[in-house]
Formats: sequence, C-alpha cells, structure tokens
Amino acid sequence: MRIILNAAISAAILLPGCAGNTLHQLDLMPAPAVYLQADAPIDAAAGGSQDDPGALDMLYATSRAPADTGDDADEPWYSGERGYLVRLGSADIIFGDSDITWDEARRISLLKNRPGSFPLRVRDVNEAGVLASTVSVFTPPEIATAVDERPSRDFVREIEDRLSRSPVKDIYIYVHGYKVNFEKPLLVASEMWPFLGHEGAFIAFSWPSTPARLAYMKDIETARVSAWGLRQFLDFLARETSAERIHIVGYSAGTRVVLTTLYELALIHQHDSDEETSRATRLGNVILVGSDVDTGTFASYVIDGLLRVQDRLTLYTSPSDQALHLSQKIFAHRRLGQILPGTLDERMRQFASSSSRLALIDVAEADSFDDGNGHAYFRKSPWVSSDILMALRYGLAPAERGLEQRGDSPVWRFPNDYLSRFESALAQADAARR
Repeated sequence: MRIILNAAISAAILLPGCAGNTLHQLDLMPAPAVYLQADAPIDAAAGGSQDDPGALDMLYATSRAPADTGDDADEPWYSGERGYLVRLGSADIIFGDSDITWDEARRISLLKNRPGSFPLRVRDVNEAGVLASTVSVFTPPEIATAVDERPSRDFVREIEDRLSRSPVKDIYIYVHGYKVNFEKPLLVASEMWPFLGHEGAFIAFSWPSTPARLAYMKDIETARVSAWGLRQFLDFLARETSAERIHIVGYSAGTRVVLTTLYELALIHQHDSDEETSRATRLGNVILVGSDVDTGTFASYVIDGLLRVQDRLTLYTSPSDQALHLSQKIFAHRRLGQILPGTLDERMRQFASSSSRLALIDVAEADSFDDGNGHAYFRKSPWVSSDILMALRYGLAPAERGLEQRGDSPVWRFPNDYLSRFESALAQADAARR
C-alpha cells in the first residue's frame, strides 16, 4: 500500500513539470520588475549576432548521452540517458517559427502587457566535443581514444571572447530541474542572460533528467550521479578561464546536483584555508530556488564545510510550492525550499543569523509568487527575478537589495514598498560601479 501511495504521489508531482509548458519551447518570461521602473539602470541587451540578429548563441555543457539519431523528433540532439561525459557546445536560440529579431524581442520583453506569447526554441546545436577531463577508466575505449583537448580549448576561447567584450568578467551557470529535456535549460538561460545585459558568459548545464511523467525517482538518482560532471566542469572553468567569479543558479531537483557538487568540493578543500578554497573554486553567488533537497541532508553538508566553498549561498523558499509539498509527502521530510520563518527552531535561527555566507529568502509576499503550482516563481514573479538578477550582477547582500527582516527572524522578505526600495538600491549599486 505504501508503494502504491508513493507511486500515486510521484505521478501527481510530475504533472506540473519544472520549466515550461511544452516539450521543445518556452514562452518568454515576464519582464523583471527592474525593467518596469522609469529609469532602469540595467540595459537588457538585444543579443543576436551580426550575421544572424534573429539567433542568440547560447553556450552549454551537458552530461546527457547523444541522441541515437538526429531524425528523432522527440530528442533530436541529446537524450535523457546518462552520458558519463561532459560535452561542450553552443546552440542557436530563436523565437518560434517567426522572423522576429532579438532586438525586437528585447522591446517586446519590456512591455508590461505583451501582445501575445513569444515562444523560444532551439534552432540548431553545434557541439564542440567532449571535455577531456571527464574521460575516465569507465569510458569505452572507442570513445576515449577519439577525445582530445581541442574542444576544451575552443570552448575556453569562446568564453574568453565573451569576457573580453564585457565589463563584468564573470561566468553564470544555470542548472535545471526535473522532467525536462536538453533544450529547456538553454531556453531559460537565454531568457536570463539578456536581462543581465549580456554581460559575462552564460552557460546552461543540462544534466540527464527525463521529460516523462513517471521519471521523478529516476531523476532524483540521476541528479546525484550528475554532480561529478558538474564538479569537473566547474574545475575546468576555474582552472582554464580568466573568469573572476563563477555564479550558479540551481532550480528544483537540479539543486541536488549543485549541492552535491558543493559538498564534494568542501571535502576536497577541507584542509585548505578559506582564501585558498576561494582561489581554487572562484565560486561567487550560488542561488538555489525551490530546492528539492532534504533539510537534514543540507545540514550534514553544512557541518562538513559546504558554506566555505562559495562567497554566498542564497535559498529562495515559498509556502505555496505545491511540487515541494508533494515531494515532502513522498520522502516524509521537509524540503530545503520550504524553510520559512515559522519552521526554524532556535538552533537553526541562531545559525542562520550568524552566518554571513547564508541567506534565506521567503517569497510569500513577492508579486505573482504563487502563479501556477507556485514552483516556478523565479520566472513567474517579476520581483523574485529582479532580486536574483541584482544578486548576480552586483553581488549585494539581501539588505542591500531592498529586502527586510522582521523581528528576530533571520529570513528575508519582500516588503510592500519593495519596488521603491529596489529602485533606490539599484541606483546606488549602479553608481558604485561607475
């Protein structure tokens, strides 16, 4: 009976999905609140290339296995199976089947009331090749012998080119949730990067989740396995690029990939000083949204030094996250994305209050936080997306971004006058950069 109940709940949790409404496209997210202000200090760059203004070139890394055939309509490039190697490349992102340019899309994206929907999709994928450092003794000989360093060097060259043209010398990585195909994280990253002014280099990390109704348990296991590939990729970026900091946005079940990676890095650097660890990892802001991770697991990671690995770890939480409510029923333990003011005991409250590297943010008072199933608020809520963008772009603490704490709670909230506080904070941050 227990097995049957869990299976039923698993089926229910899969219904909403983690990012979007169809398999191969994604409707453009609402404009973050910063762009709805009179004088937005951030310029949402148009994007596109000189040769093809209708396509955005998005970098990716994936641990998925290549699709069996390029003629497969469901999985034309990479499948939902584990690849055990990290493959590098770029993809052309366009707006549906239309001839709209990214400059036109930029103007449309800033409209509060848009005339219709504007779906993003992947037009083409250009794989550079395998990240050589992910070849191991378990790699089939016929694959291992064909791998060389050229794809890695080409990928680094592309990153360095983007960093050279940007005032911000940082790398941003998006790690997706469960039940999505290869394309979805590339589409989400393509939404976020223009709202950062196309500064730095943005990379979508696509781990082998499966776009299937009964794939939740499979994805949970695969997320743990995928941490090795992400760790190798982060080490590669820190070792081979000139990036000053590397920032990560993890979502839903993808936070399992991120947190396991951070935990492994913490163990690797447990005998290094904080300064040595920072130089080795270059990790800046790690942002986890709707984290589908056991709070006890997270606590054990923290005990083993996880918070030493990055400059700041930010957890966005919501009381209306239906996907996490169902996940809690499956595993019988509270999820990390459910940590709210009323759920903290005295020890947790003291620890969260004393840690300068950990920030807990409750989105319960943010505009549109509960749209849909309340799980995708980082895209649905203009307030939350603005806060994330500001944290990534400026590296500011919650108090410096217009958020507030109430009483003795260590949890940050969105105040009623958030927009005016946010605008003032943005202006100060932008002036400080000049």
